[in-house]
Amino acid sequence: MLFLMKLMTYNILNGAKDNLAKVIAVINRESPDFLGINEANGFDDNNQKIIKEFAAKIGLPFFDLAKCGDGDDYHIAVFSKQPFEKIEHLDGFARAAIAVDIKTDFGTISIIATHLTPYTEALRMEEVKKILSHDHGSSYKVLMGDLNSLSRADDYDPKIVATFNEMQTKKFTADGRLLFHVTDKLLQPSYVDPAILADKQKVFTAPTSINEYEAHNNMRLDYILVSPQLQARLSVYGVIKDELTNVASDHFPVIVELR
Repeated sequence: MLFLMKLMTYNILNGAKDNLAKVIAVINRESPDFLGINEANGFDDNNQKIIKEFAAKIGLPFFDLAKCGDGDDYHIAVFSKQPFEKIEHLDGFARAAIAVDIKTDFGTISIIATHLTPYTEALRMEEVKKILSHDHGSSYKVLMGDLNSLSRADDYDPKIVATFNEMQTKKFTADGRLLFHVTDKLLQPSYVDPAILADKQKVFTAPTSINEYEAHNNMRLDYILVSPQLQARLSVYGVIKDELTNVASDHFPVIVELR
C-alpha cells in the first residue's frame, strides 16, 4: 500500500505523436504513483500496443483506457503503481471519464480522471453533474484532468476577453464575461483546490511554447482537486515548468502529493 502518494495529470496533445519520448522522460523524472493522461490519442490502436509500451516505460504497470465519447480520438488513460480495486467508465462525456479506487495506508482513494468537453460551459456543467453524482467508494476523493474551465480564484483580467478568438469566446464566455460555473460548482462543497491552498492558482498550465490553433491565453485549465477529507494530507502542489515540459506538449503537467 502507498504511504505517500504522488498524483499527476498531463494533457499530452494528440497522443504526443512526435513527442512521446519527451513525455515519457517528464513522467519518469517526476515518478508519480498515479497518472491521468488526457488526449491518449492512438493508445488503443493495434490491440493497445502504445498504452502497453507506455505503461512499461513509465513503470506504472496497472492501466486502463476509456475511449472518447463523441467518436473522436481524445481518449483518457490512467496508470498506477497499485492495482485498481474498482474501475468504472462514466457515460455521457464528449471526451471521457474514468473512476478508479486505489487502496492506500490511510484508506481507499476514489479517483476520477477526466477531460471535460472543450465546447461550452453549459455542456461542461452537464458533465460535472455526472461527476458529482458518481457513487464513490470512499470519502477520500480526487478529481483530475483538463477541465477546460477557468477559476474565479485565478483573478483573470476581464479585458482578456477582448483578446479571445472565436473558439475561446464560445468556450470561456457568455455576454462578454468570463464564466466560472464549473469550478464554482465543484468547489461547493465537494472538493478543495490545492492550487489555491498553496497560493499558486495564478500559475497557468497552458500554453507551453506549443500553442496549437492559438487555443490558450496563459490559463489554468488542468486541475487536481481533492475532497475536504484529504486536505490535511496535502503536502505538495506544483505545475512542472522547465525546458523539457515547455516543448513536450501544449499543457504543463500538474502534480499533487499526499502524505
